[in-house]
Amino acid sequence: MEYKPMDVLKPIQLSTRELDETQPLTSVEMGKLWVTYTGNSMSIQILTYFLQHCEDEYIKTLLENAIALSKDFMQKVETFFKENNFPIPLGFTNDDVNLGAPRLYEDRFYVHYLKYAAKAGMSLYAVAIPLVMREDIREFFVYCSQCTTILLGQINNVLFEKKLISKPPIIPTPKGMEERSSTLAYLSMMEPIS
Repeated sequence: MEYKPMDVLKPIQLSTRELDETQPLTSVEMGKLWVTYTGNSMSIQILTYFLQHCEDEYIKTLLENAIALSKDFMQKVETFFKENNFPIPLGFTNDDVNLGAPRLYEDRFYVHYLKYAAKAGMSLYAVAIPLVMREDIREFFVYCSQCTTILLGQINNVLFEKKLISKPPIIPTPKGMEERSSTLAYLSMMEPIS
């Protein structure tokens, strides 16, 4: 099934010059772009270290995909900063990681770390979308969310295939609409998960 939001939503045609790319960056836009840049620069260093020790081909591909996304996001943020005469953050560099250090973790740790890092990125991008005013920057954070969502899907698929996570429990499908009180009664009979 293909999902197309604009098949459901009616477009609103506003020509708001106050929200276009000619406007200066707001404090929120500066902050969210800065954090996106520095966070992804850190990810590149960590994931590059993981990649050189990774043996599993699927997990290696996940690491490569995550590094490619981080580099892409950083390049786009750098373009915003240059266009707005904003200083490029130092971020993390090769000097911040010892690529010659011995292996510390198994491959399965790498994929769990990736899931955690991707969820943190998703949180940042999701919070940014309603706060930024400039349309070009909002579209950038929507793009970041879309890319990270696809990466998270790949991560979940690899985790599941390698039996590193299991599906959430399946509960019985309701047979029809029930009164709210009977649903609450049903839930109160359930044992807590320990």
